[in-house]
Parts: sequence; structure tokens; C-alpha cells
Amino acid sequence: MKSLLKKIFIDNWQRKLLALILSLIVWVFINHSLSNTKTISNVGVRVINLGEGRTIKGIQRNGILSESATLHITGNNNILNQISASDLEVLLDLKDQDKDFTAIITKEHIISKNAHLNIDRAIKKIKPHKLNINFSKLVKEKIDLLIAKPIGEVPKGYQFLDVWPNKFYITVSGPEEVVKNIKAKGLQLCFNLSDISEKELSTIETAHKRGKKDVVSFFVPTFWKKINISDISSYPLEIDDPKVKALRIDFIKKDFIPINTPIEVDLFFPLKSSDKLNPNEITLANNDFVKKINGINQITTPLYAQGISELFMDIIKEKMHIVILVEQKEDSENLEWNIQPVLPLELEKVFVKKLLSEETEEESKEHHSYLKEEYLNARFRAYLNRFRLWLSSKEKLNLKITLENNQVVIVSEKK
Repeated sequence: MKSLLKKIFIDNWQRKLLALILSLIVWVFINHSLSNTKTISNVGVRVINLGEGRTIKGIQRNGILSESATLHITGNNNILNQISASDLEVLLDLKDQDKDFTAIITKEHIISKNAHLNIDRAIKKIKPHKLNINFSKLVKEKIDLLIAKPIGEVPKGYQFLDVWPNKFYITVSGPEEVVKNIKAKGLQLCFNLSDISEKELSTIETAHKRGKKDVVSFFVPTFWKKINISDISSYPLEIDDPKVKALRIDFIKKDFIPINTPIEVDLFFPLKSSDKLNPNEITLANNDFVKKINGINQITTPLYAQGISELFMDIIKEKMHIVILVEQKEDSENLEWNIQPVLPLELEKVFVKKLLSEETEEESKEHHSYLKEEYLNARFRAYLNRFRLWLSSKEKLNLKITLENNQVVIVSEKK
């Protein structure tokens, strides 16, 4: 056994070592000299020296085009096996190019994004690849941006009131045909209320109570004030309208506010049917729910309102009434009714004036006065739109109103 091992490893060991070294040299030489062809897809194309006032549809801020290249590369087999699309980039110099043209991509256009990759050593040649370059006029426009009604769940214990402001502009630049198309359609941005926590609103509300605020305003964070416009940029664009500083989402607590005053009830007769239905013949029936006091029909049952502020309620409660539209209906159909204020524009002025008078000096400097008034006007109208009557915290006011024998009969029904 020993003699066998001696013959294999010891006898003539110099020759055997030399043979091993020579075989390794041959293997390395052959392995590194073998050529192969590899197809690499999705190789980024970047352009430089794009003329002033021109652009290319889909180009990104860093000059990368939306269209990538597929390269058929011939080169060192060992190195090609390790190359991917992320290691390469096609670089096109558009200097002195002022018309649409077809670029022929060759090895000279390829650069390495990998510091350890030597293009000259790794690549012998590239099958010419054609890439159409179409220029567009670069334009800059202000595009209307509308804040849509938010989606998602409102934090527990609160009601969504409104978003203000809900209209902005955003300045975009890009290919003329793309920008014109976007401008014609306009843009929309939608927030998700589920991204706002109950704890955040509770913290805001606690701070607001010191200033006797009736609304919890969640000021939209900066990173929300962006919009994706894929045809213009691969990155979200910031809204550059100065009004965006005031962008907020308003909430109000789910509190039930007692109205504490009777509500007048009036009949409205359309002119077109006054020859058949008119106040000389039709009256409002009195019962346990509707009573005539001092010549005025009114509901004295205690009622509540939700989704509004106490200040709003205090201002309108003496100047609101239920209006019933008197028109011919089928026997089973109810007459339509609505709760609405008298002289709403005057009440709106009182509401705005009252809130402005309660502002601190620091708050008054927060925004321009006209923006603040616009905001408060919008809040008053939002209250009007959502104002509903309740019998209790669990039951909305549901009225069955019918026209019977020239009398309008109102009954409060439970659902």
C-alpha cells in the first residue's frame, strides 16, 4: 500500500506538479477565452444634452427613458454569465439632434454601472439595436387639482365634516401633448381617513378645547401633499399652490346637541299647481305632534341634531323651519319635506363673524383673512348640508306626511 502511494505522489513529483500547473493554466486560459452571446432585457436608456425647450415622452428627471433596450451581447462567457440589466446602461448623447431620429445602439453606447465590470474586457460586440427617439415641445402649465371626498373609515367617535381647501393647482412640465391631455381632464387627489388615528384627533381636540374650537382640524402632512402623474414623472409631484399650507381634513365629535326650541312648520305650494292645490283650501292639521301656538304651526317635541357645532345650532335654531312641498301624490306616497334656515346668507355672516372674533392674534396671522373667511363660509355650508333632526341618539326623525281631505297630516314614525 505504501509503495503504491509512493509511486502516485512521491516518484517523479516534479514532473507531476508541473503537469498539474500546466493543466490549470490551460483550463483558465480556455475558460476565459471562450465567447458566448447573451440576451439582456430591460437595460435602461439615459439621454444627455437634450436641447432646451424639448423633451421626450416618458423621460424621468435623471434622463432615463420609459422605453428600455434589449441587448444581444457577445463577449467573455465567464463574465457574461454574471452580468444583469442592472450592471449596464445605454447612454445617448443628443447634442446637435433637433429632429426625430432612430438611434443605432452599439458597444460604444454601453456604459457600466458596476465598478467591477470592465466593458472593454467583457463585451466584444453588440448586435445593433434600433431605438426611435421622438422629441416633443417642453411646456409648463398649471393644472387644476381637486381634492376628492376621502375614502376609508373615520376614527371612532368622530364624523368627517369636510376637506378644505378642496381646489388647488399644480405646476407640471412635460411633453406638450401629454400636458394638454392632463389639463383637459384635470387631476384628483384622494385621502384615506383610515390613515388618521383616533389618538391623533383626540390630541388635537384636547389642544383645541383651550381655544373653544368647534371642529377638530387635521392638517394634512407634507408627504400627503403629492400626486402621482405617471405620464409626466416616475416620482410623486408636490402641490406648489401656496394655499396647500392650509389643507386640512375637518372632523366633528358624534355629539347629539339638543335644539331646545320649537320648530316652525310651513307649507309650500308650487305655482304651477296652485289652481288645484292652494293655501286657501289646504291647511296643516294639528295633532299631538304639530300644534298651533300664537297662530304658528310648530313641533314642540324635544329634538336633537348631530354632526354640527353648538355655535351653529345657537345661531340658526331661532330661524329655521320645516318646509313641506304640497303636491299631488299617490295615496301611499309621502309629501317631501326639508329642514332649512331662513335668510341663510345672513346667518352665515353671523357665524363667520363670531368665529373670527374668537381667534387669537397668532391664529389670525396663520392665513390671509380672505382665505380664513372662505374656510368658515365653507364650514357653515357643510353644516347646512349635513344638518339632520333626531328624536334621540338612536332614532332619526322620520315623518309620515300625507294630504288627506285638504289637510296635510304629519305623524312621527319610528323605524
